[in-house]
Amino acid sequence: MEGMSIYLRVEITPHDGKQAEFETAAKALVAQAADEPGTLTYRVFAGASGGYTFIEEYVDAAASAEHGKTGRELLAQLGAVATIDRVDVYGGPEDNVEKMAKVFPNGTGHTQAF
Repeated sequence: MEGMSIYLRVEITPHDGKQAEFETAAKALVAQAADEPGTLTYRVFAGASGGYTFIEEYVDAAASAEHGKTGRELLAQLGAVATIDRVDVYGGPEDNVEKMAKVFPNGTGHTQAF
């Protein structure tokens, strides 16, 4: 099976009273991701319940890891004002998505079946 992109779906809920700080950090992450060569998609969607869903696509596992390194400070800011409710990592058999998912609280890996 030919290599495939790595996809992440991250559900996050801002802490009470921290919505503005969350949005500032999230917008900065979106802007930063736009300049990362290995990041194909980095979008944030607002849910009716006040939570947010990040949809991310990277060319490979290395690009996903690079995003984590590049965005370390902004990701820490998000973590200070929000709770990561769920992280789903999707990739091919060679991507070891189960291992990648363990990096995240509430992370689950999903390997492409066919």
